[in-house]
Amino acid sequence: MIENAKKLFDAVASKFGTSSNTMLLSGSLSSGYAPSQPGLIESQDEVFLSLKTGSSESKGTLTGIGFFIGGFGLTVFLFIGLFGETLGADWWFLLFSLLAIAVPMIWEISRPPSLPIVFNRRTQEVYYEMKGDLYHANWDGIEAVAYEYKIINQYSGSIVHGNLEIILQKFGVPDERIVLNLSGVPAGKRLPALIGIWEYLRCFMTVGPWFDEAGRKTESRNTFIEKGLKSGRVSFLDQLLQGRKFIGEERKEGNGISGSAFLYWLDSYLLFPFAFGMECIQKIDRMRSRKHWPEVVQERLDPNGPTTRLIDIEEAYMAQKQKELDELHERMRKTLPR
Repeated sequence: MIENAKKLFDAVASKFGTSSNTMLLSGSLSSGYAPSQPGLIESQDEVFLSLKTGSSESKGTLTGIGFFIGGFGLTVFLFIGLFGETLGADWWFLLFSLLAIAVPMIWEISRPPSLPIVFNRRTQEVYYEMKGDLYHANWDGIEAVAYEYKIINQYSGSIVHGNLEIILQKFGVPDERIVLNLSGVPAGKRLPALIGIWEYLRCFMTVGPWFDEAGRKTESRNTFIEKGLKSGRVSFLDQLLQGRKFIGEERKEGNGISGSAFLYWLDSYLLFPFAFGMECIQKIDRMRSRKHWPEVVQERLDPNGPTTRLIDIEEAYMAQKQKELDELHERMRKTLPR
């Protein structure tokens, strides 16, 4: 188990054979790089900043497939109804299409939401939930490791990957640690970009909720912050709909329509049901996520909540929970027949 960022740094440098593409970063000291938008920001205000995770980005995939299959089925059913004779089997086809849409959507909505990575300015902490367990870290003394590496294969050649990672400890079991990636998909990430992401998070936690592209504190939101928030809100559906504009832009240029622009335009219609299904689930997920944090986290995300850190209440909190569990076992022992 890697206990701290220094050991993680040594492990990464040892694995890749050099420390020239690896950097140990501090939460209290500037790296000298300018902050850059992570592109994963889900929300940012005076109290906390939340980053989307890989699981939240892929949430809704099954529903998207259901919308795609069901949407195609509904289109065929309507086509038969308008231009052909509706038979008894066609109604079963309609039922199958509706079930293809409803079943995966209901199943995904019933599952616990994918919670983001949260940076709490009030308590100077980081929160993360994994498989029902709460992990946290104090910003005071925190360190991160940024590193890039290359993956080479015969099909794509050499591709640079990069990660920005911190160490978190499990709430109630401080000796249990995990390594958490803050930078999202590693493909294409270079070391300067990773350091810029860390500087953005460091400025939020230490400088203030609002700052400019040089990391200087501002009194309110500015174009730099708004740009980061806007990029974080771009979904697969937004990217798909953007493809419809390429044909119009190429027409204005007067050089004809390229094959790539036509494919983007075609995909924006063919994949629309899939993207729309994902969008629905992800929006519902974001609305539900706040209420699924443990009570100790929800309290600290409240602007008027306690400012004590999880590490300050951990021992007393776990002792109280163990006492409640022991009392429950005792009541069960007395009520159950011998």
